[in-house]
Amino acid sequence: MSQLSFASFFDQAREAAPLTPAKPVLPTVNAQPIPHRMMTIDQARRQFISMFRDTARSLRRWEVFSDFITLAASELDMARIRTPENIEQSRKICAKYSESDISNLHTLFCLMVCALEAKFHDFLGAIFMELELGDDRNGQYFTPYHVQSLLARLLMPDVDETIRREGFVTVSDPASGAAGMIVAYAEYLLEAGYNPSEHMFGSCIDIDPVAADMAFIQLSLLGIPAEVVTGNTLTMQLNRVRYTPVYYINNFEKRLEDQRRVSAMREFLRGLNKAA
Repeated sequence: MSQLSFASFFDQAREAAPLTPAKPVLPTVNAQPIPHRMMTIDQARRQFISMFRDTARSLRRWEVFSDFITLAASELDMARIRTPENIEQSRKICAKYSESDISNLHTLFCLMVCALEAKFHDFLGAIFMELELGDDRNGQYFTPYHVQSLLARLLMPDVDETIRREGFVTVSDPASGAAGMIVAYAEYLLEAGYNPSEHMFGSCIDIDPVAADMAFIQLSLLGIPAEVVTGNTLTMQLNRVRYTPVYYINNFEKRLEDQRRVSAMREFLRGLNKAA
């Protein structure tokens, strides 16, 4: 799945919706140009903020943001994108928006892709904070990416031995938010000369469905193999488990199973040595 099919995904949701009286539309006015893919992070951020504030002004900002995140995550979920439940959920969301607002949502998606193509960073977490949406979400705040990047470099041990032995390194975050820490570690691997798509597996859990969707979107677009869980880390009550596209493409299900088998064999042999 890619951003190129995002518009057709909206179209599919609208086509499944009941017919409503047609409204006069001026295509030349409502049509939004596709963002230039080589724009800087700051350019993409400014355009995203401006267009978001101009989208569906009659709705609360939190509602528009969460709808955008839900639609984007649905588009990137390879296992569920064409399921009836997914299409129906997207149809209900799209029914709230005008044609021009749907066009804006499509452009917002493209701007997000451009920003993440420019550099590994927590784009959605920064956008969330700049829009001051944390006030609407019971104190939900996202750590600045430069802090997460510093922590990734301070807390993560040298990975050369792990990758040599296991083939990849596993990074877990039990309260992941938008997965900024996982993204920061992937950037650290890139700087160390490793490809995160091949040499890293991320495991994320967050109790907030929107935060989990934000994590899933960013890890998917950045090509990071990951499992993203919506659930409570303390009670282990899990509501949804999703895997990023590159998880399937690079066969991480088999690689993780092979790793578990090798680890189990090592533990078994270690036990035999102790008993000898």
